[in-house]
Amino acid sequence: MTANKDLQTEIHPLKNEETESQHANEASDKPKVTKPKKLTKFGQLSKWRTAAFFLVLFLCLVVVFAFSFIIPCPVRPSSKREWTRTFENAATYPFLTLWDANKDKVADVMFAFKDSNNTNNGTCVSEEGLSFPCAYLTVLSGTNGSLLWKQTVVEDIQHIQCGVENLGNRKSSGCLVIGIPHYVMAINSSGKTLWILNTSLATDLLVIGPALILPDLDGDEVDDLLLIFIPSDQGNAINELIFMLVSGKSGDPIGQRVYQNSAKGLVPSSPLMHITNTGAYYILFIQGTVQGVALKDIYTRATGITLSEPKLNSILKQSDPEWEKKTNITSGIIEVYNSQPVKYLQQVHVAGKNAGKLLISTDYAVELLDGQSLQSYWCHNLSQIQGMPLPGYYNKDDVFDFLIEDLIEKNMKKVTVVDGKSGKILWEEELITRENCPKPSSVNTESSSIFLFWGELPTQNNVSLLESFSEKSHNLYMLHPLHPNIILELKNGTENVVAFTTTLFEHSRHAGCVLLLGQPKGSQPGRLTIIKQKLKDIIYLSRVRRLKKGHDDFDDVEIINYFHRMRYSS
Repeated sequence: MTANKDLQTEIHPLKNEETESQHANEASDKPKVTKPKKLTKFGQLSKWRTAAFFLVLFLCLVVVFAFSFIIPCPVRPSSKREWTRTFENAATYPFLTLWDANKDKVADVMFAFKDSNNTNNGTCVSEEGLSFPCAYLTVLSGTNGSLLWKQTVVEDIQHIQCGVENLGNRKSSGCLVIGIPHYVMAINSSGKTLWILNTSLATDLLVIGPALILPDLDGDEVDDLLLIFIPSDQGNAINELIFMLVSGKSGDPIGQRVYQNSAKGLVPSSPLMHITNTGAYYILFIQGTVQGVALKDIYTRATGITLSEPKLNSILKQSDPEWEKKTNITSGIIEVYNSQPVKYLQQVHVAGKNAGKLLISTDYAVELLDGQSLQSYWCHNLSQIQGMPLPGYYNKDDVFDFLIEDLIEKNMKKVTVVDGKSGKILWEEELITRENCPKPSSVNTESSSIFLFWGELPTQNNVSLLESFSEKSHNLYMLHPLHPNIILELKNGTENVVAFTTTLFEHSRHAGCVLLLGQPKGSQPGRLTIIKQKLKDIIYLSRVRRLKKGHDDFDDVEIINYFHRMRYSS
């Protein structure tokens, strides 16, 4: 019997498995008797925690979605590609300052002018009720040219410095307005006066040059200022400088005047603050040669506080043995450069070095010095320099190169780009020039810089008209190092360009240029026009000018498209 069952299993194995499975299923279908489990206190608490978590999550989501509709997203200002503002019967000053006054992340345009139409016949009334000749410091929105604010200032404005952080102990930046004879005013980004230097402190003095921004010297956590004066009765025979330390918070003097003997030949706009590689601060200025005075010496003479004072700013305790060896013990002066009479003094930034480099320009040469050792790197000779050299990147070595304008004969100049490393000529071209030609400008691209300068390419037609050109026309040209054999002619006209500049109006977005057209101060008042234009729009309407010295394989349309596609960077 058992044998038959095994035989059946071998013959029908699947049938046997199905039978066993059926018996097993029948057994499983029988109801099982289970004892009910009691829910512990821990299990009840876990359920409440889960419910509370989801309730809080739901409430957070409701709040987030509710506020996303209630609080509007910040609106990005829409910049016009071009705008123009006009003022009638006005005379202007030869400077433009670009600064984000209304904090919309777009640079605004600041300038000054005299208005002959005002009811007081060119005079303003001070808070004390005294009238004085005045001008208007004016700020136009960089987005659309609308008037942001207008502030009355003294007539003889010399310098405007904007972007001075924490001026007047405010958490935002402000501006310094400096005018002759001894006018110094601090204003905030809305044009409101923060402080004015007490004129009784400088009644016999004449302010020169811009203010130098110093680290905090008086412990009020606001950067302080250094003003430089000369006696007002010296005329051209300058033999004395007066240094005055001023609080950036209140405009009050820090200590007393510091007198420094000097020679003739002081250049008013030359003073700058120089930091050596050891962190020592020096004030440099041009008096025929380039000279310097240690800031710590000026501070101790002004305040009478010794360098051993424990509360003294640590910056003032820094010294530089290399520079101290070169300092005249009697006068406290260090001779930085004394080869030739100097016209311009510029600092050149070098990454990782405080001292960087110093660019010295005389009438007949431009020389680059090491900012620490004062050793010469190179010297480029000229016929007669036409303005301060313009830094920019022509080649791709991450070292500043310089565009230099050299007057080679009457109404003719040579525009040269000099290599910042070696002093060798990278590019040059001769142009017809005019009197009071606007200064050149540059804007950085992602790989190099574009250079913009004024003049006129000589042709057979205009070479014979050089005498009349200087009073009639001027053209704006653009140079890019990747196309050295062509320049773009962006603008041409006969308007009187008082000032010109280019900048990135929005960070890494669009570059634009600003033109100030009209009559300069001292001339007969007339129409004053301020024009802002996007560089890409000007390029699209430009004319390609091919230079004789080389060949470019691209046609005019390809060249313009290349310039139009350029991306700019800060």
